[in-house]
Amino acid sequence: MELKFIKTSPTENMTLLIETSVPREQHLEVAEKLIAYGSVYAEQAGYIEEPENSLAEKRLQMMAGEFCGNASLSLAAVLAEEKGLEVGEETEIILEVSGADSLVNCHMKKEEKGFSGRVAMPLPKAIEQKKFHLEGETFELVVVVFEGISHIIVPVSLWGEDAVKMAELAAKNWAEEMPAAFGILLYDAEKGELKPLVSVQGATLIWEHGCGSGTSAIGAYLAMQEGKSRSVSLKQPGGIMGAEVSVENGKIESLHITGKVSIVAKGTAFL
Repeated sequence: MELKFIKTSPTENMTLLIETSVPREQHLEVAEKLIAYGSVYAEQAGYIEEPENSLAEKRLQMMAGEFCGNASLSLAAVLAEEKGLEVGEETEIILEVSGADSLVNCHMKKEEKGFSGRVAMPLPKAIEQKKFHLEGETFELVVVVFEGISHIIVPVSLWGEDAVKMAELAAKNWAEEMPAAFGILLYDAEKGELKPLVSVQGATLIWEHGCGSGTSAIGAYLAMQEGKSRSVSLKQPGGIMGAEVSVENGKIESLHITGKVSIVAKGTAFL
């Protein structure tokens, strides 16, 4: 099988956009092979499809049907690049994206290298406290639930020096009680740092360099905790991503993430 692909780097959350048409029932299997170390290698993959809604330029169908802000940024950057923008020029890109009930608007600005972007994210369905059990202990943690992915927020101080090991163990132990795609977010509020671990059932468990939905989850949680609109800037392994949350009458009215993305490769993969 030959597959045309575009490889992008949104905050080093290496993403493959697959241009070749692949039946939906094969998406996860094919993507899992492509993102493997012995193939093109990336943290995640999505498929570029024609949209059902004529207002959208393209549809992004993620490997497990989840929503992904960084992959949305990536496809928007590819489409903006095709418009031949000069440095400093801006454009709006409208996409259909898996895991999103409505169209996704992306504002893109051409930079010297790549693009800076602002993407409208789906609003969380719920922000709730949930009890989890691990190694004989019970932890009550915040879960931010989106349509296509849920994130568990873990204060980095909870597990101290063992945080990475415990997060990986937790991801495996809690998978049965979580959706097919979920994240464990090691969050350091004092330093404004985020280390996101993302699990896709049956496919991957990856420490992402930058996580768009994880960034929006932290932003949404903080805004609701404070009961007001706010912006947050989070340092992640691959760089800085931001979230902008608008709150009115105790409800989140809009949620956006901001970040930078570059197109690093285009080619053909052989499976």
